Amino acid sequence: MLADLWAFLNTVTTGGPGWLCGVFGLGLLGELGLPATCPLLESLLIFSGVQIAHGGGLLDPLPFLAAACAGRICGAIAAYWISRRLGTAIIGKLSKRIRLTRERIDEVVERLGSFALPAIFTARFTPGFNVASSLACGVSRIRFTRYLAAVSLQVLAWEAVFLTFGALGGRISRFLDPEQSLILVFVWIGVALIAGGAMGLYAWRRFRRSP
Repeated sequence: MLADLWAFLNTVTTGGPGWLCGVFGLGLLGELGLPATCPLLESLLIFSGVQIAHGGGLLDPLPFLAAACAGRICGAIAAYWISRRLGTAIIGKLSKRIRLTRERIDEVVERLGSFALPAIFTARFTPGFNVASSLACGVSRIRFTRYLAAVSLQVLAWEAVFLTFGALGGRISRFLDPEQSLILVFVWIGVALIAGGAMGLYAWRRFRRSP
């Protein structure tokens, strides 16, 4: 079973145009508020890192990495312009769920000032805050070029983090026999997703309880 799952993940991360379109869609939908896509993409990134550590090289998963990156950037751009156009309507719909009130946005804008790029970068690296940060930037009309630069840098760093984590697991698994190696890789992916989910839940609760 694990061998079949390994083969499937390998097909997704090194597959043809159809798979790449699916990966692009996952990234796009994740940035537009579909949270289930994030663990899927992160699992695939970790797996790609494992494959690289096993001698697969970077060229094979490069189209997958490009599709994931492009999907997330396009989704973030769409979220920014949707919130910029709709503005008050977005706040009204989401204020009770994520406490994204006009007062909070004005406060965020005042604090960001000329440091918008690193602030957006940091916020997007907090699990669960991708969509909220995009909406806040759009509603508050933060300069688009600054927003795009922060998003692009964060997405590239995000891919690098999960690839590195996967490569580390791949290096460790090389010292084990094939069956144990498979088990370790999937446990490694599970631990990463659980840790990310726990941090996201903690950050989300802190955000909702803040005055």
